[in-house]
Amino acid sequence: MRRRRFLLTSGATLAGGALAGCTGSEPKNGGNGDDSTTNETSGSGMSNETTTSGGGGGGKTTVDGFQLVSTDVPKQVTMGQQFSLSLTLKNVGDEPKAFQSSVQVDGNSPGAQQTGQMQTDKIDPGKTTKWSTTLTYPYVAKVNYRIEKLDETFTIDIVGEKLSFGETFRSPTEVAMTIQDITLTDHYRYEPSGGGSENVEASDGRQWAFVTVKAENKFRMKQTLPKGEQIHLIVGGDKVSMADIAKEDGKYEVNRFGDRTVASGESLTGWLAYEISADTSVDDLTVEWKGSDGNGSWWARWSQ
Repeated sequence: MRRRRFLLTSGATLAGGALAGCTGSEPKNGGNGDDSTTNETSGSGMSNETTTSGGGGGGKTTVDGFQLVSTDVPKQVTMGQQFSLSLTLKNVGDEPKAFQSSVQVDGNSPGAQQTGQMQTDKIDPGKTTKWSTTLTYPYVAKVNYRIEKLDETFTIDIVGEKLSFGETFRSPTEVAMTIQDITLTDHYRYEPSGGGSENVEASDGRQWAFVTVKAENKFRMKQTLPKGEQIHLIVGGDKVSMADIAKEDGKYEVNRFGDRTVASGESLTGWLAYEISADTSVDDLTVEWKGSDGNGSWWARWSQ
């Protein structure tokens, strides 16, 4: 199962239990009885991240002799990229002990519910420690991480990836998609079946955007590549579907019927045409690819 392989390749667990739909590093925790927090980690690759500090009760949540002093949790993260979740805990009891709890992960994709475990070293009375872990989530989703013992839930918005023209997005199914460039023109030439060459002019106030697309199968086995109909041009927030034009040579086209599979390492490069207003510039354009498999969905957007 491809998603299973995705999870295993990161080689990570959360305190002894892999969390469905996500991966995590071994938790970092102090628990050494001093007030300094140890092994603080910061996730990489966050997108439009906003962190909460002092949340999760802000020192008001006390359970079984432990107080949740603060939290550091991103509100938004790009799918497939690392982020960290950390909690600062204080032992308000009378004896050294470790904090442990189950962690419930609930994503909004099929089968994305599972329970892992978190545990600190022993914390001396009156002292604090920071527990943290590094995770990834491979799909667009709203993911709830619930610390059962504290009765606290943290929601993280996992979003798709935003790229510049020329950059490559690699989907969970291991299709590498690149929007190479966009060319605007008010005419194009094509070769009709009868031979020769004909020039086609755009209607008044209109032009064509020719988007150059490359899709490559990075999976070790054959699989299908996205159809052109799955790739949309966005202008002013509105999606524009492909234009039906006479030109065919060099078009990005995957057979709509029958076998659409390609072997590992094979790719398809070509153009897609969209008809837009003549006063639109490349800076006004975004190209979006949305996809899904049996485990979740994703999107990627390219702009100038």
